[in-house]
Amino acid sequence: MVKESSSGLADILYNEQGNFKKQMEKTRYEMDELDGPKHKITNPMLFAKGREVLGNIISKRMKTSGGTDIDWLIEHNGGFMIFELKTFHDDRILISKAQMSAYKRLYENLPSCHVLFIGHDDINFKDLNDPVWFFEMRDWKSGKIPHVEDILSDPSYGDGIVTGYKVERDFMEPIDVKILRDKIDNIWEKFEKR
Repeated sequence: MVKESSSGLADILYNEQGNFKKQMEKTRYEMDELDGPKHKITNPMLFAKGREVLGNIISKRMKTSGGTDIDWLIEHNGGFMIFELKTFHDDRILISKAQMSAYKRLYENLPSCHVLFIGHDDINFKDLNDPVWFFEMRDWKSGKIPHVEDILSDPSYGDGIVTGYKVERDFMEPIDVKILRDKIDNIWEKFEKR
């Protein structure tokens, strides 16, 4: 009499599917007190007032047009990190030509410079598991990110229409806030060794 094994085709498929599901499950990160923001705007009204006053420098009477901004600039031991945060609209972020030109010049002329473009779906970066999409200036310069130029109309540019670049979500690296923080700290550690 032949004893049947319990590892028939159904069992093999079930076990392979179970292993596949385990591999596909995303790691969940738990927050603790060290995941709170290191820097806070202590006086939001004063901050908003400062931004408003800055906006008043260029008036309608002037030929000079509006400007662009840098969301975050960090210098440490002579190394630089620059962050540009963009909210997705129709699965793409929009970067004005003027902004990209400024970032390229900074990247090329500052020692050990990292320009990080971070696309998100209007999150507040408090949940470590929230997804973000990411690329660096080196990805842009290498052509890994397609340079799709267009006339842009987008809520983040107010009423104006600007010439710039559309970057599709699909070309950016999907990560979560925790991994983004780890990438930023890895760059910081390189600056520590300078």
